[in-house]
Amino acid sequence: MRTLEQARETILSQPAMADRQDDSQLIAGIGNGDQQALRSVYDQYASAVMGVAMGVLKDRDLAQGLVQEVYVRLWDRPGRFDPERGSLKSFLQMDANGRAIDLIRSRRASEARDHADHVKTASTHTPGTEDLAMDNVVSSRVQAALAGLPEDQRRPIAMAFFDGYSYRDVAEHLGLPEGTVKSRIRAGMRRLQPMLAAEAV
Repeated sequence: MRTLEQARETILSQPAMADRQDDSQLIAGIGNGDQQALRSVYDQYASAVMGVAMGVLKDRDLAQGLVQEVYVRLWDRPGRFDPERGSLKSFLQMDANGRAIDLIRSRRASEARDHADHVKTASTHTPGTEDLAMDNVVSSRVQAALAGLPEDQRRPIAMAFFDGYSYRDVAEHLGLPEGTVKSRIRAGMRRLQPMLAAEAV
């Protein structure tokens, strides 16, 4: 039975130097689960697909991941290719170009949301609330509550809420994915809430 994991293994393995075949024959083979046909397509067109991905993304690691995704998509749905609309090489290049553009847009949208969140958070801080926050930080009760958290939660919370770091800055400083940092902060804040409430802070 065809699986996406088979496609990934085939793509990541050393491509076989097969004789060049007609696009329609290759697609028919892939449709029948023929890994040799996928290897042949990879051998013939991967460099061209990589060129398109690099042209848009300007990042080799991202481009390599995108090329793998293009071939996994071909393995999963070979029927998307229509030989009457162009060559298989052109089809793969267009798919890579579209996926690369989508990736760029997604990353920009994520950055814009993070920036908007940061600006919104910064705009709600008045000198009065900052003074109150600093008073709470130095209070023994807040320190005790923070001390009760695991280190992996306490440190990002202190950096984000008391040192003024953005989530992205915290992630870069700690060498962690931004999503991991956000999850740890949320988990820590959930644990802090009842502790602080019990201390009337």
